[in-house]
Amino acid sequence: MNRTIALATPLAALALLATPAGAVSEAAAVEAPVYSLRGSASGTLPESFGQWAGEKVRFAIDATSDGTKTRGTFDVFHAGKPGEPTVGDFEGKISCLVAADGIAVATGVISKGYVKLGDKPAMDVTGKKVSFTVHDKGRRDTMFWMWEFLGAPVNACQGTVPMFEPSKSSFKVKG
Repeated sequence: MNRTIALATPLAALALLATPAGAVSEAAAVEAPVYSLRGSASGTLPESFGQWAGEKVRFAIDATSDGTKTRGTFDVFHAGKPGEPTVGDFEGKISCLVAADGIAVATGVISKGYVKLGDKPAMDVTGKKVSFTVHDKGRRDTMFWMWEFLGAPVNACQGTVPMFEPSKSSFKVKG
C-alpha cells in the first residue's frame, strides 16, 4: 500500500506539469452560482391571518450570495389596525440565501426592532431569526415568512410555501 502512495505522488506531480497552462486557468475560472433577491412588497393581510387580518405589511429585501458568502439586509413594517399601535418594525442582516426557478429563500437575524403583540408590552426582537420565501412572478409575486419570536423554528435557508399575494411587489429573484 505504501508503494502505491509513493508512486502516485510523483505521477500526480507529472500530470500537473504536463497540463497546459490554459486548462488550469479555465478550471479556476469556473464561477460559483450567484443568487440574488432584491425588491419590496406591501399589502393587506387577508382573513386567513386571523387576528392580523386587514392590517398592512411592508417588506424590503436586498440580498446576494455567491454560494459561499451571503450579504444583504431586510426591513419589515407591520401596521396595526387604524387607531392601534404598530405591530412590528424591525430590520436585520440576511445570513443565508438560495434561489432556483424564480423562488428564493432568505434567512437572517434581526439587528434592531420590536413587535407589540396584543395587550403585551412591546418586545425587543434583536437577535431573533427570520425567514422569507419569495416567488418572483413578475407583477404577481407571492411570498411568506416565519418569525422565531412567534415560536417558528428558523434554520439556515429554511422557507415555507409563498402563499401571501401582496398588492404591490417588485421582487426580482436570480439564481
